[in-house]
Amino acid sequence: MKLVDYVHYREDSEALVVGLSEDHLFLTSLPYQPRVADHVVFKRVPRDFHCPNVECLKAYYDTLRSSLGLERALVFLTAADVRKHLRRELPDGSAVIATVGLESPVCPGSSQSGAGRLGSTVNVAVLVNASLSESGLVDLLKTVCEAKSLAVAELLLRCELRSPGTASDAVAVGRPVSLEGSEHFAGMATELGSAVASEVYGGLVSLGLELLGLEGYVRNLLGLSLDQIVERAVRVYGEAPIPGLEPAVVEEYLRKFVRNLLGEPNVLSILVAARELDLHASAGSIPGLPVEDFEADSVRIVVDELLGSALALYISGFKGLLATYWVERLKKRGLVDPELPVFEDDVLSALIGSAIAKLCEDFGC
Repeated sequence: MKLVDYVHYREDSEALVVGLSEDHLFLTSLPYQPRVADHVVFKRVPRDFHCPNVECLKAYYDTLRSSLGLERALVFLTAADVRKHLRRELPDGSAVIATVGLESPVCPGSSQSGAGRLGSTVNVAVLVNASLSESGLVDLLKTVCEAKSLAVAELLLRCELRSPGTASDAVAVGRPVSLEGSEHFAGMATELGSAVASEVYGGLVSLGLELLGLEGYVRNLLGLSLDQIVERAVRVYGEAPIPGLEPAVVEEYLRKFVRNLLGEPNVLSILVAARELDLHASAGSIPGLPVEDFEADSVRIVVDELLGSALALYISGFKGLLATYWVERLKKRGLVDPELPVFEDDVLSALIGSAIAKLCEDFGC
């Protein structure tokens, strides 16, 4: 049985409307939602949207449902573009519908002021063709939250620790009312939970990468945009410029070279390794490496330099390695961002040093 009748974007209200084949019983993390709904709506709101309490949200939901003519709709809110959504259907007619926005990531120990403010967010609705009981729906909600968090973690959003999502993520799971609630489990070890988790996980990773784009992904890895990386490389180059070479030519060369590097899977793999190591070390999950030693960039840690050296040698050979050592010495003068975590800091030096080494090779130093 197909559970989704249609998915339609209503441009006049910037709402993605999902029509269900029949009434569904829902369990959701969202406040003030109908327990039984016949539609699911993903509504785009302005980035400055602010509702400080449930009463405000109730009034907003009531007005929205009335304007859409969908009095029994379950409603998600997001500042993300809901036209770029995920839709996955399972062979039995079950479905995953989601919208993805990745701003305002959160992680353990982080906090954000401004309760009730909504950014772009990850919203996931899962409809299953199964006779789940109340506890079965709870188990499915847990499964979807786990899969969502794992998917977002793969995107390496910038936070003090690994981020499982944004400040306003929401999840809803539902089943047809007509199906009796006799199944009590829907975790990843069950056939249903495994299938749903696979679609949520794979779909969110794929869509998240598409929405981030290469530059957005690299910004997650290094905390810097392409422009910021190039700006630092230009500053370093300025310490030993090539006579007669126009600054505009230098900047354009470095921009093109770095952009090409960042699209190279071997280079990206080392950047991912650096980010992962920083995340593990920040969490204290590398045995024998206390968090305080990592934060102090202890001399006991040498693998960061090995990682940077490997990247430099891969890109520009021995000249790149020498240039990377030079960049490392210039850090004390503030020419390269000194506040990146330990491993990311060294691979950034390798990127910049290798790019300058290639510039010298092509134009003659």
